[in-house]
Amino acid sequence: MLRRLRLTSFRCHPSLDLENLGNRVLLIGANGRGKTTLLESVAVLARLRSFRTRALRDLTQHGAEGWRAEGAWADEAGPVRLGVIWRGAGRELEIDGRAGATTDEFWGRALAVVAHGGDTTILEGGSAERRSGFDLLLAEVDPGRLPDLRRLREVTRQRSALLRQSRGSREEWEAWTTALAELAEILQPARRALAQIFLPHLEKAHRDLTAGAEKLKVSYEPEEPVPAAGPERDRLWERERERGLNLAGPQRDDWDFRLGGKSLSRFGSEGQRRAACLAVRLAELQLLRQSRKRTPVLLVDDALKELDEERRAAFWKGVPADCQVLYASAHDRPGQGDSWVILEISPGRAEVVRA
Repeated sequence: MLRRLRLTSFRCHPSLDLENLGNRVLLIGANGRGKTTLLESVAVLARLRSFRTRALRDLTQHGAEGWRAEGAWADEAGPVRLGVIWRGAGRELEIDGRAGATTDEFWGRALAVVAHGGDTTILEGGSAERRSGFDLLLAEVDPGRLPDLRRLREVTRQRSALLRQSRGSREEWEAWTTALAELAEILQPARRALAQIFLPHLEKAHRDLTAGAEKLKVSYEPEEPVPAAGPERDRLWERERERGLNLAGPQRDDWDFRLGGKSLSRFGSEGQRRAACLAVRLAELQLLRQSRKRTPVLLVDDALKELDEERRAAFWKGVPADCQVLYASAHDRPGQGDSWVILEISPGRAEVVRA
């Protein structure tokens, strides 16, 4: 559970300090007043990435030289204070006031699941978006996979740079391709194992969300193995050199979403795609509770607007009672009696409307 959040020069908030956050917090206010920014800052503290931009420099308030986000957390793993600082030259991490923490030390100290308005990119954004989302979950379930995923990005980048060269070295290509094959032997079994434990949660969450009216089927689709030395390897070299592209490796794996046997991204309605994405987030929540024995914070950014009342109610029913929820919405009021603390958000301010 997030106990305290402090922001400095973070987007529209010059300074903000929230304390004693409850189990259910509803953030209201006009558009552009900083509701989503609060959720974004919590996501950055938990996941070291924003769900709105790839560049951390974009989070800096106009005219400032950098930003700072601090959070005090307490879950089944115990209390911890986390800080992420951007000074223009790069990112710095703090744990319990200690500066200079590494990514591996920081990763997984706080857990969050994010459901946001642009979530359907996991279906519509192509294989890279789907793979990135599931790899993030893999690293949260098994933090030991984080170095392998970083290594895969680096190997892919180096191979791509080599293949763009007009006179790329076959010897150098062989070295990077061997590294790629080794990573495939590590990551593809890990992704298969993730699918085996995650997909039952996903199918149940979707079944509950749609009252069993629709059948979602998701499958992990691994790329073919990187060929070993021999004619197939020679052909891969020629094809990749000709096209200047990586054409093999686990960086090409995908996840297939189907509803009633048809591609969800191509044939599903907006409401069906939204329901599937929310089911993914509910399933993530349950998987992390099961695998890590910890309860993540659930961040919901106006992600229910395409759902009818029955599915909204089913979504909230699927959220465990002991899970802290931070929900940003300009209009919605969850129908759960007086259990929500309501904060009206404006730049640098958060005022309690009703507790």
